[in-house]
Amino acid sequence: MEKCRAEYIARIDADDLAYPERLAKQVSFLDGHRDIALVSCQVKGFPPENVRQGFEIYLEWQNSLLTNEDIQREIFIESPIVHPSVVVRKDWLLKVGAYQERGWPEDYDLWLRLYLAGARFAKLPEILLDWREHEARLTRQDSRYSLENFLRLKAHYLVQGPLLGRESVLIWGAGMMGRRLSKHLLRAGAPLSAFVDVDPDKIGRTRWDLPILSHEQLPDWWRNSTDPIVLASVGSRGARQLIRAQLTQYGLQEAIDWWCVA
Repeated sequence: MEKCRAEYIARIDADDLAYPERLAKQVSFLDGHRDIALVSCQVKGFPPENVRQGFEIYLEWQNSLLTNEDIQREIFIESPIVHPSVVVRKDWLLKVGAYQERGWPEDYDLWLRLYLAGARFAKLPEILLDWREHEARLTRQDSRYSLENFLRLKAHYLVQGPLLGRESVLIWGAGMMGRRLSKHLLRAGAPLSAFVDVDPDKIGRTRWDLPILSHEQLPDWWRNSTDPIVLASVGSRGARQLIRAQLTQYGLQEAIDWWCVA
């Protein structure tokens, strides 16, 4: 971590390439937007020969999340902010206890604690950092970045945030992603009541002794449930878009009635 000024903390990794104007632009943004706790920027992966398709898809996704509403809406899909691209207000960092070691990614853990504490985020709509991709990165080698630990982290903060006070949780996705997420949610005490899937071979069966419904049955489940919420847990971005369209058609509002979780 490196200081910008006494009131701000900037993250800079030695093997990445921060553009000369990056910190000045981010500090200027925070000076002009006192309601924002953390600002990042768009990033580009390098060197090109190391940037695989999955990494490029992630960069494209996170670069598209610019406003606080964008970032918070999709914060349970994946880390919506690239760690070495941030400048954060020191008082907010101290307010939530700074970085903490919990056996999962410390940066993502911090974003979620900031979110639950009411912090607002922003991302400058320009590339100001080249993020180095290589096989020795922690995200490739460290067990804290395993899929199971990401799901543990999300379940931990889902029950403290969107699921707090809910009495009925439905997971849209009875495949691998939904199954693995539901395991961690049940361990965290979430009140799961049903699954939804589009696979006719799954519909009518059970998962953890809970029914697997068709999406056509979802409106009835919603009407007959107390304080319900839906978690769309599928791995495919294309499937997520279809689910988003269907839930919107049912009159459910994203980030209030339902959330994407991956």
